[in-house]
Amino acid sequence: MLTILQEVQFENLYQLIEDSFPSDEYRPYQAQHALLSRPNYKIFVYEKDNKLAAFFATWEGPDFLFLEHFAVKESFRNDGLGSKLLQAFLEQQAKPIVIEIEPPEGGIEKRRAGFYERNGFSLSQWGYVQPALANGQSPVSVVLMSYPEPLQEQAYQSFKNWVFKHVYS
Repeated sequence: MLTILQEVQFENLYQLIEDSFPSDEYRPYQAQHALLSRPNYKIFVYEKDNKLAAFFATWEGPDFLFLEHFAVKESFRNDGLGSKLLQAFLEQQAKPIVIEIEPPEGGIEKRRAGFYERNGFSLSQWGYVQPALANGQSPVSVVLMSYPEPLQEQAYQSFKNWVFKHVYS
């Protein structure tokens, strides 16, 4: 069902990133491509009808997996595929998972938080300002969600220290 991204799929992947996220929430093409050589960074993809339909971009930390990006192509949304893929992804992981979302204050943000909560994630009280990922981009305020257990303060501090050192450095 989910496979590791192959180099030849990167163009389609990057198009899906651009279509799915605000520009402040992903890296420019070359910087995103360069991550593929990092040993603790992996992208899992799902193809349907020989087309890239969804992906999970992850960073493996010492005690957790950071799910940095997850998106389903718009033409494949609204039929439960996102939940089905997320559940399959969660079943394959041995470590707890942490995600960042925008604070659930607007309609889209509340729906996103609800989606993850329906899939077993817990919204935490902790967050931070994600630094700009490139020149010309803006920082983004985020809150953390975790799976399968709610995030405790010690785990939050550990995650925050790790992510700023290894992902946002």
